[in-house]
Amino acid sequence: MSEPQALAYPDIEIYLKRVPVEDILSWLDGLIGICESTQRGEKTEVILTDNVPCTIFENAVKGGYTSVWFRENRSPWLTDEACAEVAFAHFGVEVRCSTGSWEGEDEQGWIRFTKDGRSVVNWLA
Repeated sequence: MSEPQALAYPDIEIYLKRVPVEDILSWLDGLIGICESTQRGEKTEVILTDNVPCTIFENAVKGGYTSVWFRENRSPWLTDEACAEVAFAHFGVEVRCSTGSWEGEDEQGWIRFTKDGRSVVNWLA
């Protein structure tokens, strides 16, 4: 990584629009490696290589968005945006993430990647 690790978010979370969990698991396995996964309903708990915990939650947000949450940031990415950009390049579907490291009721907005490019949006608007 070219940026100092101190700039890394404590966790990484992105939202993928209408991507099957099986496809997300395949993507993660190819990028990082999966040691184990357990699915219970719409929630899939994954342990990635180097014991990195990840939760995939289908339909986490209205509109068919699936959350992919690396609960500890020992991922290849320093920020949500870096992860979202790679996910968009791979899946070619709308991907969203927070504009900054999550601070509870943060109203900074959301970064959205689509075929039309990158934009900042208000998710609720």
